[in-house]
Amino acid sequence: MTTTTVKTWGDALDYTWRVKWKRMNSAKTNSINANHVTDYGGRSLPLKRLTVAGWWMEFKAEMEDQGRSGSTINRILSAGTTVMKFTRLAGLHDFACPQFERAKEGEHRLTYFTKEQIDQLSHISRDLYGHTWGNALADAIEVSGYTGVRQGELLKLRSSDVDVAHDQLWVGGKPTLVTKGRNCRNIALHPKIKGIIMNRLDQEFLFKDDWNNKDQLFGAFKKVRKAAGISEDHVWHTLRHSFGTFLGETTHPRQIMALMGHANIETSLRYVKATDAATRSAVLAI
Repeated sequence: MTTTTVKTWGDALDYTWRVKWKRMNSAKTNSINANHVTDYGGRSLPLKRLTVAGWWMEFKAEMEDQGRSGSTINRILSAGTTVMKFTRLAGLHDFACPQFERAKEGEHRLTYFTKEQIDQLSHISRDLYGHTWGNALADAIEVSGYTGVRQGELLKLRSSDVDVAHDQLWVGGKPTLVTKGRNCRNIALHPKIKGIIMNRLDQEFLFKDDWNNKDQLFGAFKKVRKAAGISEDHVWHTLRHSFGTFLGETTHPRQIMALMGHANIETSLRYVKATDAATRSAVLAI
């Protein structure tokens, strides 16, 4: 059995750089691509978490959200999995890299959850996991679907980020005189989730205390998704695509850009899927 001498992403990356990449012509490119994994997960990320396909799928979805092309995403994923495989082959650990779907080059994610599917996931969560944990998962799914917050953003939300007087949620924290709030955005609380948010204001973090990490949350979500009979290409990040699609039925792309925190409107447009309701309204408006 392999003796585990490397346990974190940072240590595995350092070894791969020193032994494999440093003398290659593509050294700089490999380093840049692999550092995107570091930026997302951190150097102290346990290699054990990288054995979960869901981690890589959410990382891929996050890069799609940043507007990266499919080919760029695949190069980054390749660099990350190379580090895992190379250090395992060197006998430094016994963590196998999982199989998962790569990005489709030249295409963008077309999936989204309908409002009915979000309701279905919410109901199944309660039935599958019981009162306490089931309610926590159902609440997390509904809030993500009706705010478009990323999974990481969801777990960072604090009670202090809620503007009760104006029924708003500040993602990234409320702006102050010291912090201009360039990386924060405010979202009006949809009636569907207002009660959920208000019921959680007695704790510092709205959702973080319910989950050890994103993997645990995604693992629970996968079981609910399977019970609902929904395909595996619907990941947690698909809830963000759903929010963009719902907005696309009612508002201008520039509003979508602001509500989702995108840097450019082209990225926002990738989130707006053509729905029956939207296409029908477009024709009737002529």
